Parts: sequence; structure tokens; C-alpha cells
Amino acid sequence: SQKHKKVLLEGYRLIEESIKAGADIEFIYITENLKSKISSQILESIDYDIISEIDLKKISNTKNSQGILAIANIEKYYLHTMEQLNNNVIILDGIQDPGNLGTIFRTCVWFGIKSIVLTSNSIDPFNLKCVRSGMGAHFYLDSIISENEDTIVDYLNNKNYTMIAADLHGEKVETIDTTNKWALVLGSEAHGLSSLFEKFQKVTIDRKGNLESLNVSIACGILLNQLTKDS
Repeated sequence: SQKHKKVLLEGYRLIEESIKAGADIEFIYITENLKSKISSQILESIDYDIISEIDLKKISNTKNSQGILAIANIEKYYLHTMEQLNNNVIILDGIQDPGNLGTIFRTCVWFGIKSIVLTSNSIDPFNLKCVRSGMGAHFYLDSIISENEDTIVDYLNNKNYTMIAADLHGEKVETIDTTNKWALVLGSEAHGLSSLFEKFQKVTIDRKGNLESLNVSIACGILLNQLTKDS
């Protein structure tokens, strides 16, 4: 996806949600069988081709393609830089699991976050599994930026962001001052936060049980629920 600035979308729900989100869909491949079942509005404004089940299976990445594939142009996401950020932002540090990443994107969209920055050691956000897990959330976001840690920290410092990092040992999330624009860093469960983000104010979720850690996408939802309360 990075080379061609295009991504393959598979399945009716994902394609429908992506269109609703304003994705730049260039082309749709659909089987005759499915064409009769879907709303004509979807095909009215997008070029499409009827394709056989056999041919669809050849270009599909899943065992069950559900009879519809789309090609989306994602070039705009490669044109954005840190300089264009001016709102609350989520920083994802070394997140490698595509399911977690897609779920984080959906959670961010739910809570009105428009900008996500990934450190350069994170998984490609347009990896097919991430896109599938995101269920169209990618296309609701204004910015999905990959950048190295130094550039991220320098920019946030210069723009006077309140910088906070999710950590097992930190302040309760309720105590964080969100009057200023803020940047929340989430690290991977396996590797934790990189040293540059370790200097940020730490924020933690009150633990009632004995588990050692919380899935990063779940933690993201709990923290955003609190941080966006007054927005």
C-alpha cells in the first residue's frame, strides 16, 4: 500500500462504511450475485465491473471475499506532516498488532480524535489486516502520520502540547488537565514506551484486579473516555 498509495478493501460492510466516511474509492469489483443485493447508490457514483466468483477469489486476500472488492486511493495520508496537526492527537509507539491498531483507530473515531501519529517502528496502518479491523475508521481520520520519535517530540514541545503517556505507574487519568491540547502516547504491551516518551507525564487506569497489563486498544478507549469528557 505504501508504494502504490492504494489499498484493497474487501467485504460489503467495510466498503459501505468507507464510502460513508468519504474514502476515495477508485473502482469496485462485484459479482453478479451480490450486485442485485446491494443498494444501487453505492454503484451510481463509482466505476465498477462485474467479476466472476473465480476471478474474485484470485485477487482476494481472504478466504471469503463476500462478493465485493474495492480499490481506494490513500495518497492524501502520505502528504500529511506533523506541521498540519493542531488538535488533540494519539501517538502510537511501536504498535505491531494489526487487530489492536484497527481497533484503536475505531476507538479514536468514536471519541472524535482526528489525528493519529505512529512511530516509524509501528506496523503499516494500511496493512490489509489493520484496514479490515478498522472497519472504515481510517477514512474518518484527517491525519495518519508515520514519523520518527525525535520529530514527534520536538513538534509537540514546540506547539506546547500537554504530553501524557499511558503507563502502569502514573497519575490517575482523572487528574490530567485537558484544558490545553494534549497528546496521548500508547506503547505496545510487549516493549512498553521508548525512552523519549518515558519523560512524559505518566497516566494510568485504576486497577481493581490482579492482572499485570491491559490490552492497548482497551486502554485507549478507557483513557479517551476520560480525556474527552469535557470536550
